[in-house]
Amino acid sequence: MKNLTPGLQRLVGLIEKDQEHITVKKAAELVEQANITAGDLQPWADYMHPVKEGYGRNLAYHTDKFEIMIMTWNPGDFSSVHNHGYTQWGAVQVFGNVMHQVYANTGEKFSLTKKEILPYGSITKVNNALIHQMGNVTTKPYLTLHIYGANEPHQTVTADMKIYELETGLIRETQGGAFFNLSDEEAPVVGKMSLIDKETFVNQAAILMQYYCRYSAEEIRERRLPLLEQLENMVCDKIGI
Repeated sequence: MKNLTPGLQRLVGLIEKDQEHITVKKAAELVEQANITAGDLQPWADYMHPVKEGYGRNLAYHTDKFEIMIMTWNPGDFSSVHNHGYTQWGAVQVFGNVMHQVYANTGEKFSLTKKEILPYGSITKVNNALIHQMGNVTTKPYLTLHIYGANEPHQTVTADMKIYELETGLIRETQGGAFFNLSDEEAPVVGKMSLIDKETFVNQAAILMQYYCRYSAEEIRERRLPLLEQLENMVCDKIGI
């Protein structure tokens, strides 16, 4: 593991000093106090990550109670819709203008509740209750800082992360990144989603259509056709996913 940069050293020190009393609100405050810059994240940048993985993801530091990760976002990169495993407190600081979408799962309906651009330098609170999606809709790459913590020890705090696969209506569990098109081996199916709000599905279909441009012509056709059929059926109210 690489040596921590000054900003990340400050952050680790603040977390470890206050670790027994950290809440979601406190985590965001500690990130702000650490005064981290984009330069502090550069050693973990991964601008050459495989395009099919959606974004770059590198672990900078971890204990059995918290993890610090650095994500790299090239233009067009998107995560899948996901939560955060065992995370009870955490924060994300962005070093670019980040597309951020927040979802609600009532058990009866799954819907997009907030769509926003997180401005450069802003800090967002994170815990397991947050179901969200991030992406780069700008023309320049950037990095984001992610802290995930729990009050009880875990081998991996972000293990047990759920991916909400709107295009299939399935819920998957992964120990790794929140990527699209994970196999059953990479992310086993653990459940089915509740009814997906129509506008939410259409919004996600637009993201996926653009994302599939990363694939070969044959793969694009293979992935887009089923999605188009689902989109047509949902818009015409022929089915409920």
